[in-house]
Amino acid sequence: MDRKARSKPMRYILNRLLAYGDFEIVIFGDKTITDEDVENWPGCDFLICFFSSGFPMHKAIAYTKLRKPFVVNNVFMQTLLWDRRVVLSILDAIGVPTPPRLVVSRDGGAKVDPVAAAAFKECTGMDMDRVLARYTANSKSIVVHDEAIEVDGECLSKTFIEKPADGEDHNINIYYSERKGGGGRRLFRKVGNKSSEFDPDLKTPNAKGSWIYEKLMETENSEDIKIYTVGPQFVHAETRKSPTVDGHVKRNTEGKEIRYCAKLTLEEEDIARKVSKAFGQAVCGLDILRVQGRSYVIDVNGWSFVKGNDFYYDQCAKILKESFYRSVQERPLSLADQIPPEISPANSWRLKGFVAVFRHGDRTPKEKLKMTIMRQPFIDLLSGSKREVVFRQRHQLKSVMKALDECLLETSSEEDEMKLRSVKEVLEKKHDLLGTKVQLKPKFDKKTKELVKLQVIVKWGGEFTHAGRHQSKDLAENLRKDMNILNREILEDVKIFSSSERRVRDTAEVFGRWFLGNPESLDGVISESKYLLDDSNAAKDQADAVKRQLKGLLKPGNDIPEWMLAQMGWSAKLPQPSIIFQEICIIMSRMQRVMRENWVTKDVDNIQRRWCCLDSPTLFRERWEKMFRNFTSTQTGDESDESEAQRAVSSETYPDPSWIPALYDSLKYDALHNRPFLQAIFTDDSQNEDHQGTATTTRTSSSESSSILSSDRNESDLRRLYKNVKIMFDFIVPQEFGISDTDKKNIGLLISFPLLKKILGDLDEMKSAENPRARLYFTKESHVHTLLNLIYLSGVPTKVPKNTLPELDFLTQITFELYERNRQSVPEKEYSLRIGFSSGAHYDSVLDLRMDAEHCLKVAPRRNLIPHLLLEEVLTYHKGYLNVPNIKSIEDQIEERRLYYAQEDNDH
Repeated sequence: MDRKARSKPMRYILNRLLAYGDFEIVIFGDKTITDEDVENWPGCDFLICFFSSGFPMHKAIAYTKLRKPFVVNNVFMQTLLWDRRVVLSILDAIGVPTPPRLVVSRDGGAKVDPVAAAAFKECTGMDMDRVLARYTANSKSIVVHDEAIEVDGECLSKTFIEKPADGEDHNINIYYSERKGGGGRRLFRKVGNKSSEFDPDLKTPNAKGSWIYEKLMETENSEDIKIYTVGPQFVHAETRKSPTVDGHVKRNTEGKEIRYCAKLTLEEEDIARKVSKAFGQAVCGLDILRVQGRSYVIDVNGWSFVKGNDFYYDQCAKILKESFYRSVQERPLSLADQIPPEISPANSWRLKGFVAVFRHGDRTPKEKLKMTIMRQPFIDLLSGSKREVVFRQRHQLKSVMKALDECLLETSSEEDEMKLRSVKEVLEKKHDLLGTKVQLKPKFDKKTKELVKLQVIVKWGGEFTHAGRHQSKDLAENLRKDMNILNREILEDVKIFSSSERRVRDTAEVFGRWFLGNPESLDGVISESKYLLDDSNAAKDQADAVKRQLKGLLKPGNDIPEWMLAQMGWSAKLPQPSIIFQEICIIMSRMQRVMRENWVTKDVDNIQRRWCCLDSPTLFRERWEKMFRNFTSTQTGDESDESEAQRAVSSETYPDPSWIPALYDSLKYDALHNRPFLQAIFTDDSQNEDHQGTATTTRTSSSESSSILSSDRNESDLRRLYKNVKIMFDFIVPQEFGISDTDKKNIGLLISFPLLKKILGDLDEMKSAENPRARLYFTKESHVHTLLNLIYLSGVPTKVPKNTLPELDFLTQITFELYERNRQSVPEKEYSLRIGFSSGAHYDSVLDLRMDAEHCLKVAPRRNLIPHLLLEEVLTYHKGYLNVPNIKSIEDQIEERRLYYAQEDNDH
């Protein structure tokens, strides 16, 4: 399947094979695998094929029988891994140690497909019926005691581990003895930073189904070892913390579990080779435990990759190359000579066009100050424009400061003077910072056409970071590898379009350079398109109305109807959003007090040795004090005075939901770039000094009243805040672009219609073009959200519900892959389109990641939003937008309300 065949580790291996110059890679792809008969699958000399969820193994077996390619991993024998009873029987037969066990069968016993059994005998010389004899029938006697389980007269005492017979079921239970405290632990596929959780009520083994019960063995350093083989020549091993310990997974910045290379004993290397050979899987993974000087195999996984290890990728590609060459020598006539032209790689589905829309890379937090200034010096700055005017170069910002000075000389109102001085103070401090800009938003009377309001907005921050550069380079290199595999000719015709925002341009330039292989120049490749990709005020009125509606929904005491919460993807396990919103305010009140106390008592200048992105303790405090003002009306932050915090969320005065994204923005930024300072400045040392007495009791009471989502009473306020803010961010941001489908469609068309129209045109052109090509668009979050809404509202069949998509983080991608096939039996070329999506550089719980100096989250792999569909079918759904009755009015509105940029120098 594409998900595995185009994964990052596989791309690294396949690109190394391509570099040898003797191989052509053909990815069969989901459409071919699922929709085509095996007779129409592309012919090949060498086949890499392995089972994963959703893969039709019966079709792969039929294809292998039909075409007889050289296979890296024996296709027929992969089904042996689907039943743990079969796996354990084979391990016993080849003399590999496993933990003491009992087997409970209630399904008639383990069964092996005759084809797999024959392949096993050919590989090992052993008869499968004899190997599996113990487990081919139901267990006769099963007795469950308080502290043990007895099967057919054999007894196993707790503590033991219970595994499903189904090898694809990873829900495993541990039952602890009373001496160990009783209860149990549920193990599961890693979810976020958890791989297991303790359950005090888990005491009795399952009464239904077939299970393996193994003694829970005490391992060295509470670790298990993951072993990876590539044929008999190469074995690699890594240690990781066992999920049986506490279920907490330590992850790196790629979101991958942290592991450490391990040296195997000669006995362990021999075990790995035996397992690889017996199961017919040259590329194979297995798990072992080291217990009192002996090693035990606890699982065999089939095809498994080492992640992020160049030495492994080099060795794997080298060994595969050598095995391919040997297979050709053993089979002098190339299979290619026997492949009918109809299914030759040249006539298989091939990538013809690639269109992608990207959000920019990592940036510093955005900040802004708004106020209305109806004074002549500012009116003059409009220079007669009826549209919003943007000033962002230094000489332009100085003209704004000059206008402020003139207004200050003229004003007699103390209130107006304070407002003007606050704007001037911000500009004096920030005008030298890259990215600082001033926007003038005029509002005119619709009848008289007179100016009735002039809003001045000062914005700063939002600058491209070193992490953004690393992310953009990494994503570009990986996408280049992907294109090399799918169709390297794509890279010969690439056009990149960017908005005028500095962080977007920088992302496009870094990405473009590495996507194209670091050429000397990008001249003619990258161009700027304000019309397609810049902000516009066209949807401002509709967006403002949605924000007012959101604020009403989050009013303290308001209950959003259950049907609406379901529509919005709100978890049934959570209380009403307004309750979590209130809790955020209460936590912020406490954290304000803690930060101010720590600022006095700690050496803040030496908490964090290095600061990046021109940040500092002073700027950190300035940013957080502004957020405290937004979320609490208290000036003391005294958590003992609960009524003050409650007044901050009263039904009359409560925070604006639109402040949540800014708070989440800063939390995540500081968790990535300023982790030591963030944790130190919000650590309440008084909680650690004394866990007894009145003060502690008061604090605990307060904590309990506001820990709706926390199952751990010792959880810090920082973690509790992050958890709650993340929940509210995921709720609020998608709704800001429309709560109802009508709102989503209207706002989507007003923001992203020009971009959607351009993409549809690109796909039409790619279909008729002689050569493959790529068109890439870099923009901001608003365009990505609204384009995604338009895709979902077009009616095209989707594989993933919109309300289950994660946050659209930095370098989020929406991709359009156009495939072409030219079969001799069909008079015209065939075209298929697939739309993909990646949530970008995203991880749900950034505070759980171990950061390095790059402060960089890696980009999540793309997944399919829609299945492969005929191009014309997908275009028909989306071209419906071109024919909506008011489309001309929409286009006129977009043009009328485009931002006007004051005259800028060419070197901006």
